[in-house]
Amino acid sequence: MEIEKTKSRELGTMIAYGFEGLELRNELILAQRLGAQVLEILPDWRTEPNPVGLREQVADAGLRIHSAHGCWGGQSIRAERVDLGHLDPKRHREGVDDLRRCLDWLDQTGGRCLVVHPGGLSSPDVRSARRDALARGLLALLEHAQGMSITVCVENMPPGVHPGTRMAELADLVAEIDHPKLALALDTGHAHISHQLDEETLAAGRWLRTTHVHDNNGRQDSHDVPGGGTVDWPSWGETLDRIDYQGPIMLECVRQFRKHPDLISPALLERLRSLTTIGRQGTLD
Repeated sequence: MEIEKTKSRELGTMIAYGFEGLELRNELILAQRLGAQVLEILPDWRTEPNPVGLREQVADAGLRIHSAHGCWGGQSIRAERVDLGHLDPKRHREGVDDLRRCLDWLDQTGGRCLVVHPGGLSSPDVRSARRDALARGLLALLEHAQGMSITVCVENMPPGVHPGTRMAELADLVAEIDHPKLALALDTGHAHISHQLDEETLAAGRWLRTTHVHDNNGRQDSHDVPGGGTVDWPSWGETLDRIDYQGPIMLECVRQFRKHPDLISPALLERLRSLTTIGRQGTLD
């Protein structure tokens, strides 16, 4: 008799790399304790830490690099600020150039997704102009990524980013550009604050390639571990099944694990096991 295998998503966690006072070895140990298979890297972009050395140490730990968080705001390499929706041509070009450097860096690690912010805090009055700037920036990144095995994933933002707070806006833009290497990243904490997590997930739909998974109280972006806030995780798991999401459950709460290692509890691991297990709810038409 043939036993049906349970389908599952990979579990991952974001780790920091290259920051003073943080040891990569300790970050990898935390990932192993969580049972992670893949990683998202948050480098200290100001120093562009060695990507080849990172790749080797991650492989030695039995893990794999899935993604990196690209420059944003003041977390830049050479630009004063990185904002893909910026309306000043010089500032916009400098931000795009920094994200090109992020693509080159990630390519050397073997990672497959670069997560980018659609922009910073802005007025809804300039939404249309910023949307055009964002589209130009994404097209420039996609052109630079030709020949790389990297998908550019645009992340939903907390309230106050126009466009970018609501996933439907980003999904419309990604669908309009319609490029095989352009997709979406869903941040559960941002979605929980800005609207409704399940609705934002449905809006991402077939464009969703990766996630940033953390909890909060619906008001502050506190990056709590799943179960530490008010997100309805069983409901979200069912919504992921509805859109047939098969990418990673990528935790973005490593700072909490560093401060409180006891948060890696049997209850948390069971919650993560549930989120990574693909159910049988079917897919959306």
